[in-house]
Amino acid sequence: MTAFLDPAGNLSYINGLFSFVTGTFFGTISTTASSWSLLNGFETFSSLSYTASLGSGTFAANRTFTGSYTANSQVVNLALNYDPANALAVTQSSVAGTWAQGQTTITVDNAGAFTGTLQGCGVTGTLTLTTPGSSKNLYTVSLTGTTAGCSLRPGTTYTGSSAITFLPVSGSTTLYKRSIVYLFKAADNSLVGYGQLTKQ
Repeated sequence: MTAFLDPAGNLSYINGLFSFVTGTFFGTISTTASSWSLLNGFETFSSLSYTASLGSGTFAANRTFTGSYTANSQVVNLALNYDPANALAVTQSSVAGTWAQGQTTITVDNAGAFTGTLQGCGVTGTLTLTTPGSSKNLYTVSLTGTTAGCSLRPGTTYTGSSAITFLPVSGSTTLYKRSIVYLFKAADNSLVGYGQLTKQ
């Protein structure tokens, strides 16, 4: 599971087994001391979407995030651990360059503007530090489609989160390559997108 939590309390995650994504979650939480409560949210499973409610739990900064919420009449338990990649000191230019995987390729400039294709759909957008001027490894992604007839519709803005992570180099136990993981949705929650791209 890969999760994002921004300073505004927007929580999202990608859940999966190995490289197969089984579901996603988007929500907003409030925090007090070491506890959190879910204000609103939804999860997806396959092509289905369920409203999330009754969420609460505890967290330890830079260590753990635990708790549960209810969706589709089922209790979903969360047990998230801090990713060491979060400690990576980054800049805006850390995401500059070309990133690709399969039918997805984007080229990002030093200011965070990008163009490319996501699953064959033309896109344009920005990938910028969520906290401008900081070295925190959390980026905000905003994009719109440029190809008529694609699932990523022209004129519709999709927003979400992204971060730099590390993937082991095939055949090595000590070498890693940089990648970016991203998760976004439409404002009306009608479409969710996610992926992991490696630096080219």
